[in-house]
Amino acid sequence: MKKIILIALLILSSVPTIYSQKKIWEVNLKEQLYEVGWIKQSNDGYIIASGAKGLLAMNNATGEIIWHNKELKAIDKNTFLTIDGLPLFYIEYVPIAGKTRGIIINSSNGNIVYDTKDEGARIKNFSLYPDNKIILFELLKDKTRKLMCFSLESWSKKWVADLGESKGLIQKYFSGSFINQGPYFSKENNLILGIKEKIYTINAETGAIVWTHEANKKIKALVYSEKNNSLYLGVKKAKTLKVLQPATGEDITPGKLKLRGTLIDVRPDKDNNLILVETEGFNIIDPQTNEFKWKKSFKIDYLDEVIPHEKGLIAIGKDEKDGTISLVDPNGKKIWTSKVKGYAYYITPTENGVLYVSTERSNILDYDKGKDVWDKDVKFKSIPAVTFDEQEKKVMLFENKKGYKFDLSSGKIDLFAQDIELENVKRKTPLMAEYVAGAGYLIQTPQHISLLTPDGAVKYSKYFDPPSSIGGLVQVAQLGLNIAGVDLDIKGNLDNIKMLSSLSGGALRASNDQTDAVVEESVVAGLYTGPDSSSMTPVFEVTKKRFFNSKSIQGHKFIVAKIKSENAPTKHHIYMINKKTGAIDTQIELLDKTPNYFIDEIDNVVFINEKNHLISAHQF
Repeated sequence: MKKIILIALLILSSVPTIYSQKKIWEVNLKEQLYEVGWIKQSNDGYIIASGAKGLLAMNNATGEIIWHNKELKAIDKNTFLTIDGLPLFYIEYVPIAGKTRGIIINSSNGNIVYDTKDEGARIKNFSLYPDNKIILFELLKDKTRKLMCFSLESWSKKWVADLGESKGLIQKYFSGSFINQGPYFSKENNLILGIKEKIYTINAETGAIVWTHEANKKIKALVYSEKNNSLYLGVKKAKTLKVLQPATGEDITPGKLKLRGTLIDVRPDKDNNLILVETEGFNIIDPQTNEFKWKKSFKIDYLDEVIPHEKGLIAIGKDEKDGTISLVDPNGKKIWTSKVKGYAYYITPTENGVLYVSTERSNILDYDKGKDVWDKDVKFKSIPAVTFDEQEKKVMLFENKKGYKFDLSSGKIDLFAQDIELENVKRKTPLMAEYVAGAGYLIQTPQHISLLTPDGAVKYSKYFDPPSSIGGLVQVAQLGLNIAGVDLDIKGNLDNIKMLSSLSGGALRASNDQTDAVVEESVVAGLYTGPDSSSMTPVFEVTKKRFFNSKSIQGHKFIVAKIKSENAPTKHHIYMINKKTGAIDTQIELLDKTPNYFIDEIDNVVFINEKNHLISAHQF
């Protein structure tokens, strides 16, 4: 058996034409910073500038300097990180003498709210918990893992807990979480989390370690059940699923939770029962008794995943050449089983049945008998671009020169466009789609822009040469997903898979995704802090206004392009392109060969750092 690799490559080539824009302000920071190394934007909109003589913030509307920290000199841009939903950002400062300091700054006033000082710790990741009014920061000090709890009520460090040593290579900048399982908040107000083969239980108020548990192999699953206040522990190659008392860590495992194969997953269903999935089948654990509900586990070949649904439990088996999808009732009895040709790399329940996309075919299996809903199979050679047509109430999918419209209510799919030629677009180009009201579907990458009308015609298609450096506007992404067991190369933008999942689940618009459709979701809105109800301060409203992606409600797309000339130096332009017409409504020329700039698409303003001291704002 080999590997499957899903890769999204941004393939970046030409076009000219031009118009002009208004300069709002320009500030020379030569005196304050001497040389400006980089500029970034904070969550409240301020311009953060780093230079040889310190770090400062500027009002994005006027260019006025709001605060200036003269100690924090020559900050590495790669360490700059905004904290989601808050007027906070993180940087690392390397003093001439002493250890590297990890620092969290309030961008609105420049106050340092956390400083590792001489500890030499660095932040590697963070998670926001608005219901608990805290942020959990994961830190590394040399190779020692630490967890810092930051209070959103006091805006200060609450506690720091040691979580053992990291044995792997230490990345210099931000990396994925070192927490593999959890954290869970238990009934005793403890934090429970798993790291590799160890469980840590931490008092959420003080940060004291309440108890730890070390397994003999890596933890495969760790699930906390609120229903019976129990902790379920699955260990790689173990013969038993353990049950622990979350307050003390005591082993309270009953004698009947033996595993017959290799543990795949443990997850709760809608009734807070636990679904135990292993290679030899799956079963339901009754949290009242901690025993299996079914006498026999339900088995299918190559069992990989189980999805709980109101129609039953969807069991999915995946193999390189074929797979299986079964619908199982609450008593563990088969409702139907259907074979799937090819490797099914995407499966999700929809209103009309189970939608699957495999390497050979795609269709929907109805909930009654597992029969095909679509008259003909659809084969996607790469991951399709996905958006939602708000007028027709259909999902639009574009892939391999073809456009489809998928009705989520009826389950019907229609081919509405074929043999569509787009400028410099190949099968491997990771396209994204966006619905443009009254015009059609924008098919795009950071350098491509095309408009497909609802009747299947191409209104325009353009490609722009990428700039010498596209840092500060977009990043060239190379996304990959390794799935053991198959030899396959599926290309496209993996964000489309997330988009399809959201639409299939009824979330027509997620607030942080420009390509979603029309229902607003709010994850962190409405968190307020303060001493009493009459003097509460909003924590999350600023970011909600500014930084949820609003491209879908704007009529333009920004593209940065390189303009070559035989008789003149290469230039760079930022174009504001009308989504409905493809015309360049406005443009700005960048003077530096490798300019440092970013675009505030909320206010249609571009901020530029030129000659390492001139900061300017230009209104489109």
